[in-house]
Amino acid sequence: MSNAAFLLSSNIMSLALPQDPTAPAPGPAPTGAAPGAGTTQAPAGDAGAAGAPQQPCGTDTFLMMGLFAAMMWLMVLRPESKRRKETQSMLSALKQGDTVVTLGGMHGKVAAIADKTVVLRIDTQMVTFDRSAIARVVVDDAAAKKG
Repeated sequence: MSNAAFLLSSNIMSLALPQDPTAPAPGPAPTGAAPGAGTTQAPAGDAGAAGAPQQPCGTDTFLMMGLFAAMMWLMVLRPESKRRKETQSMLSALKQGDTVVTLGGMHGKVAAIADKTVVLRIDTQMVTFDRSAIARVVVDDAAAKKG
Protein backbone atom coordinates (compact mmCIF):
# COMPACT_ATOMS: atom_id res chain seq x y z
CA MET A 1 0.00 0.00 0.00
CA SER A 2 1.42 3.38 -0.93
CA ASN A 3 1.80 6.31 1.45
CA ALA A 4 -0.92 8.27 -0.35
CA ALA A 5 -3.41 5.42 0.04
CA PHE A 6 -2.47 5.05 3.73
CA LEU A 7 -2.96 8.77 4.37
CA LEU A 8 -6.28 8.72 2.55
CA SER A 9 -7.53 5.74 4.53
CA SER A 10 -6.39 7.31 7.84
CA ASN A 11 -8.25 10.54 6.94
CA ILE A 12 -11.41 8.56 6.22
CA MET A 13 -11.09 6.73 9.52
CA SER A 14 -10.64 9.97 11.43
CA LEU A 15 -13.81 11.30 9.80
CA ALA A 16 -15.73 8.17 10.64
CA LEU A 17 -14.63 8.11 14.29
CA PRO A 18 -14.66 11.64 15.74
CA GLN A 19 -12.98 12.12 19.08
CA ASP A 20 -14.00 14.31 21.96
CA PRO A 21 -11.81 17.46 21.76
CA THR A 22 -11.90 17.87 25.56
CA ALA A 23 -10.49 14.41 26.21
CA PRO A 24 -6.73 14.23 26.81
CA ALA A 25 -4.69 12.89 23.93
CA PRO A 26 -3.77 9.22 24.22
CA GLY A 27 -0.19 8.38 24.96
CA PRO A 28 2.39 9.65 27.41
CA ALA A 29 2.08 13.10 28.96
CA PRO A 30 4.15 15.85 27.29
CA THR A 31 7.49 16.51 28.94
CA GLY A 32 7.60 19.46 31.26
CA ALA A 33 3.91 19.22 32.10
CA ALA A 34 2.70 17.85 35.40
CA PRO A 35 0.78 14.55 35.20
CA GLY A 36 -2.91 15.27 34.93
CA ALA A 37 -2.35 18.88 33.91
CA GLY A 38 -4.97 20.07 31.51
CA THR A 39 -7.59 17.66 32.77
CA THR A 40 -10.53 18.83 34.74
CA GLN A 41 -11.75 17.03 37.81
CA ALA A 42 -15.19 17.23 39.38
CA PRO A 43 -15.36 18.58 42.92
CA ALA A 44 -15.46 15.91 45.62
CA GLY A 45 -18.97 16.82 46.80
CA ASP A 46 -20.41 16.48 43.29
CA ALA A 47 -20.37 12.63 43.08
CA GLY A 48 -24.15 12.25 42.82
CA ALA A 49 -24.57 14.81 40.05
CA ALA A 50 -23.03 12.58 37.36
CA GLY A 51 -25.56 9.75 37.77
CA ALA A 52 -27.35 7.53 40.23
CA PRO A 53 -25.51 6.73 43.48
CA GLN A 54 -23.62 3.47 43.29
CA GLN A 55 -24.43 0.56 45.61
CA PRO A 56 -21.76 -1.21 47.61
CA CYS A 57 -19.95 -3.81 45.56
CA GLY A 58 -21.50 -7.30 45.66
CA THR A 59 -24.94 -6.52 47.11
CA ASP A 60 -26.72 -7.47 43.91
CA THR A 61 -24.53 -10.56 43.53
CA PHE A 62 -25.39 -11.86 46.99
CA LEU A 63 -29.07 -11.16 46.39
CA MET A 64 -29.01 -13.11 43.12
CA MET A 65 -27.12 -16.01 44.74
CA GLY A 66 -29.72 -16.20 47.49
CA LEU A 67 -32.54 -16.13 44.95
CA PHE A 68 -30.83 -18.88 42.93
CA ALA A 69 -30.40 -21.05 46.04
CA ALA A 70 -34.09 -20.64 46.94
CA MET A 71 -35.16 -21.58 43.40
CA MET A 72 -32.86 -24.61 43.44
CA TRP A 73 -34.36 -25.78 46.75
CA LEU A 74 -37.94 -25.31 45.53
CA MET A 75 -37.47 -26.93 42.14
CA VAL A 76 -34.97 -29.73 42.82
CA LEU A 77 -34.21 -30.54 46.43
CA ARG A 78 -37.69 -30.33 47.96
CA PRO A 79 -39.42 -32.68 45.43
CA GLU A 80 -36.52 -35.12 45.71
CA SER A 81 -36.82 -35.27 49.50
CA LYS A 82 -40.59 -35.82 49.16
CA ARG A 83 -40.01 -38.74 46.77
CA ARG A 84 -37.43 -40.23 49.11
CA LYS A 85 -39.85 -40.03 52.08
CA GLU A 86 -42.64 -41.65 50.04
CA THR A 87 -40.34 -44.47 48.96
CA GLN A 88 -39.15 -45.02 52.54
CA SER A 89 -42.74 -45.17 53.84
CA MET A 90 -43.70 -47.60 51.03
CA LEU A 91 -40.77 -49.89 51.90
CA SER A 92 -41.55 -49.80 55.61
CA ALA A 93 -45.23 -50.68 54.94
CA LEU A 94 -44.27 -53.70 52.81
CA LYS A 95 -45.87 -56.97 54.01
CA GLN A 96 -46.09 -60.61 52.97
CA GLY A 97 -48.41 -61.27 50.05
CA ASP A 98 -47.95 -57.85 48.42
CA THR A 99 -47.37 -57.88 44.68
CA VAL A 100 -44.35 -55.73 43.86
CA VAL A 101 -42.23 -54.62 40.91
CA THR A 102 -38.45 -54.36 41.30
CA LEU A 103 -36.24 -51.67 39.77
CA GLY A 104 -35.24 -54.22 37.11
CA GLY A 105 -38.86 -54.82 36.14
CA MET A 106 -39.37 -58.22 37.82
CA HIS A 107 -42.91 -58.81 39.10
CA GLY A 108 -43.46 -61.06 42.10
CA LYS A 109 -45.18 -61.62 45.44
CA VAL A 110 -43.44 -60.99 48.73
CA ALA A 111 -42.77 -64.37 50.39
CA ALA A 112 -40.55 -63.23 53.29
CA ILE A 113 -39.20 -59.95 54.64
CA ALA A 114 -35.96 -59.34 56.56
CA ASP A 115 -34.38 -56.08 57.71
CA LYS A 116 -32.56 -55.35 54.46
CA THR A 117 -33.77 -58.08 52.09
CA VAL A 118 -37.03 -59.28 50.58
CA VAL A 119 -37.69 -62.76 49.19
CA LEU A 120 -39.99 -62.66 46.16
CA ARG A 121 -41.86 -65.58 44.65
CA ILE A 122 -41.61 -65.19 40.88
CA ASP A 123 -43.69 -67.93 39.25
CA THR A 124 -42.28 -71.01 41.04
CA GLN A 125 -38.87 -69.56 41.94
CA MET A 126 -37.84 -67.78 45.15
CA VAL A 127 -35.50 -64.83 44.54
CA THR A 128 -33.88 -62.60 47.17
CA PHE A 129 -33.65 -58.86 46.55
CA ASP A 130 -32.45 -55.89 48.57
CA ARG A 131 -35.34 -53.98 50.05
CA SER A 132 -34.15 -50.87 48.20
CA ALA A 133 -34.61 -52.73 44.88
CA ILE A 134 -38.41 -52.60 45.23
CA ALA A 135 -39.69 -49.85 42.92
CA ARG A 136 -43.40 -49.98 43.68
CA VAL A 137 -46.23 -52.02 45.14
CA VAL A 138 -48.86 -53.10 42.62
CA VAL A 139 -52.39 -52.41 43.82
CA ASP A 140 -55.11 -54.73 42.54
CA ASP A 141 -58.25 -52.90 41.41
CA ALA A 142 -60.53 -55.54 42.93
CA ALA A 143 -58.77 -55.31 46.32
CA ALA A 144 -58.86 -51.51 46.22
CA LYS A 145 -62.62 -51.47 45.53
CA LYS A 146 -63.24 -53.96 48.38
CA GLY A 147 -61.30 -52.09 51.02
